[in-house]
Amino acid sequence: MIIDALDNFRNYIKLNKHFESAFKFLRQKNLKKYCTGHYDIKNNDVYALILKASGKEKKNVLLEAHRKYIDIQMCIAGEDLIGYKLLAECKRNKKAYDPKKDYSLMNDEINSWFKLKGNAFAIFFPEDAHAPLAGKDALKKVVIKVRVE
Repeated sequence: MIIDALDNFRNYIKLNKHFESAFKFLRQKNLKKYCTGHYDIKNNDVYALILKASGKEKKNVLLEAHRKYIDIQMCIAGEDLIGYKLLAECKRNKKAYDPKKDYSLMNDEINSWFKLKGNAFAIFFPEDAHAPLAGKDALKKVVIKVRVE
């Protein structure tokens, strides 16, 4: 997992050949004007999901993990409370991996929490189990899905 300011995006471009396209989308000046929905960025290799949601609170979130795609998450409005745990430490499967939807759910205790807001982004790799939307407030966020090389 990586958490950093969007201004530092260049530090991560070399981690995946598709990251440059993903960060170009995130750096748009008019990102706040996007409606909720799915946005193709680079075929099936990179796409964005714009979401509006209300937080579910810590007690109601589950850890999720992906195998085919890396998540780059950033709040457009509001803040997200996100839980984190290494996938290798997760032992309590709630939903087995679904290859069509590219996710699994775990009901493990979460090791750490952080707030994502403002000009910050978080990158979750396949080895990172994460539990977004753990706060209480409404928010608007973008999740960029980047195909694993």
